[in-house]
Amino acid sequence: MQPRLRKALVSAIACCITIGSGWSGALGAEASKAAFADAEGHWAKEYVDYLSAKGIVDGVEKDGKRWILPDQTITRAEYMKILVGALKKDGAAGQTASFQDVGASHWAYKYVETAKKEGWVDGYEDGNFRPDSPISRAELATMLVRAYKLQEKQGETLSFADVASDYWAYPTIKTAASLKLVEGVQEQGKTWFKPAASATRAESMTVIARYMKSQEGSAEAPKEEAGKTDPVVTPEPPAAGAGSGSGGGSGRRGDSGVTISLSGADLIASVGKGSPIAGTDGQGNKVELTGLNLTGFTGNAADISVTAEPQETTFRTAGIVVPGITGPVLEFTTNGKTFSSATLSVNVDSSVNKANLVAAYFNETTHSFEFLQTSYDNATGSISFTTNHNSKYVLIDKLAWEQAWKNSLSVSEGVYKPYVDYAFIIDSSGSMTWNDPDDLRKKAVTGLVYSLNYNPSSPLRTETVTVLGSVYTNSVHSESDRAAIIDFDNAARVFATFSADGATVARAVYNIDSSGGTNIFSGLKLAFEQFASNGDPNHRYVAVVLTDGQDSDQMEKDWNMIQTAYGSGVTLVTMGLSREVDQAYLQKMAYLGGGQYFQVLTAEELENSFRTVVETTRHNEPVDTDNDGLDDYYEVTGMLLANGMLVKTSIDPVTGRDTDGDGFTDGEEMGQPEEVLITAEMVPQGSDLVGKTVKMFKHMKSLPTDPNDKP
Repeated sequence: MQPRLRKALVSAIACCITIGSGWSGALGAEASKAAFADAEGHWAKEYVDYLSAKGIVDGVEKDGKRWILPDQTITRAEYMKILVGALKKDGAAGQTASFQDVGASHWAYKYVETAKKEGWVDGYEDGNFRPDSPISRAELATMLVRAYKLQEKQGETLSFADVASDYWAYPTIKTAASLKLVEGVQEQGKTWFKPAASATRAESMTVIARYMKSQEGSAEAPKEEAGKTDPVVTPEPPAAGAGSGSGGGSGRRGDSGVTISLSGADLIASVGKGSPIAGTDGQGNKVELTGLNLTGFTGNAADISVTAEPQETTFRTAGIVVPGITGPVLEFTTNGKTFSSATLSVNVDSSVNKANLVAAYFNETTHSFEFLQTSYDNATGSISFTTNHNSKYVLIDKLAWEQAWKNSLSVSEGVYKPYVDYAFIIDSSGSMTWNDPDDLRKKAVTGLVYSLNYNPSSPLRTETVTVLGSVYTNSVHSESDRAAIIDFDNAARVFATFSADGATVARAVYNIDSSGGTNIFSGLKLAFEQFASNGDPNHRYVAVVLTDGQDSDQMEKDWNMIQTAYGSGVTLVTMGLSREVDQAYLQKMAYLGGGQYFQVLTAEELENSFRTVVETTRHNEPVDTDNDGLDDYYEVTGMLLANGMLVKTSIDPVTGRDTDGDGFTDGEEMGQPEEVLITAEMVPQGSDLVGKTVKMFKHMKSLPTDPNDKP
């Protein structure tokens, strides 16, 4: 992601490689050998091509080529899938999950359950399987031996300097080595197996292909290039004890290393070098590392480094949004020293709902986020997650992440609700006397509420509306837009609750004055409360702020409130009504609220902007206000990329055709969205979006917000 996201995004933000299921009879049929762009010249090419021809593994399409990512680590679940497919096992799964972290919604559920049923795996002592953790070489060898029920070949003993006879995987490693399925590496006059090291995709494919080839009469398997080591994977090694280590890294020794537990002053003194490991984001959310526990660690505390980096350092590029990202980026490294698992505990100091936060690591190879099992301790307020590799980790509000995806669900999923609840949050401060002397804001809102969309064939119903303290009863169509009016200056007031009757709402608009200070956040808070208490769940929710943007410094600003509202389905659109408006301030609001910012200086611009908001939020038919080749809807809510990030461009009807001014329209750079099936690894665990279809921009040619990036 350095220094900009540009090329990472252009390369399609490719997801991980896919692995052939092996469920069909086609598995046994030899397909033509696949040519993978990154396998040419690779030591494992023969084995990769062999499994590809068998239909057991596949790759990803990127830049017109196929890629297999041979040197990337492979997870325990991914390896399970390869083995199940290679052995042509049925993927039947019972009604009750065998492991608490692999439920029926997990993409690998049937493969893990098959492996459990076949006796290949047992799980960890805590009842977890850790499907998304990289598989170690020792686990890889063990899984292979158990799956194929292999027996040691006498007279072919190969010993490794780092695999003692009392090591938990000694028998299976010895068996795999005797059959020449795995090898070690020569270093310092000895042969090392490196059992705790994470296996790569190439290594995982090699061991399976070697065995399959040996059963076809090719007993003599070619050796790897010098310096390469073989893989292996999966009996669950006994969990290391919960002993504690000192700042110097001493601790209780497990099967292949020590256990180091650091917290409080010890953590600050050792890893923090005397200072807390903490950082703050633009919303005021402070995240501090409070605990670190490593098991099977082959180094000491001096090898551990955790830093808190600003989001902007890793992710922020103009027009790019990571939905729901909270706090800084935590970069965790161990100076090349291996470990079995690491648990990081953090404290989040903010008003955000901590129970909604999930940890994810940013895969810098695929440029995507991979979600981790995350736990929240309500008593201590601590958030913990476990990993077994070095990477950059972030906390993401899962509701905001999911809302970004919901906004892009295909029409067939029913997300494009035909009617909308609008909350107009209107500035009535004294500065509006000269910034909006002609009362454009009142005229525009009045015109809009008189033209609320409705279905004249729908049944009539009775609504009760409160306007300036008076209660009105109206007969309205049951299928209709509704509008509410929120007035704010020093404080906010509900001038009109949600109503489908334009005349009733307009009565409230007429009473807006221009006096007092400016407290935009009080207006936002009141509007969000209206959606929560009176919003129609069958409608889309859109909040529209009209202001000159000169917010009072002393007013409280709860930025998390905007992101929380977005997570509950409220899209926030902001409009600045003067040349002196604080654009960055209002853009930030729209950024967190999943909407768009407009600057409007004339009655025509204000009317055009309102029309754009109305037409895009209804989204009955595609609308392209700025004629740039992109549907306004996606420009308002964000164009979803394959890694979950959003691209925001301009929909200004005058200057929005080419946001970055590079001579190419935004549509020429972004391309068009296509339907993609949402899988479990794309969203936080337990998401109800799995199995739905989403519109993604998968073929972006260049970033339309960067003038230096051209197709």
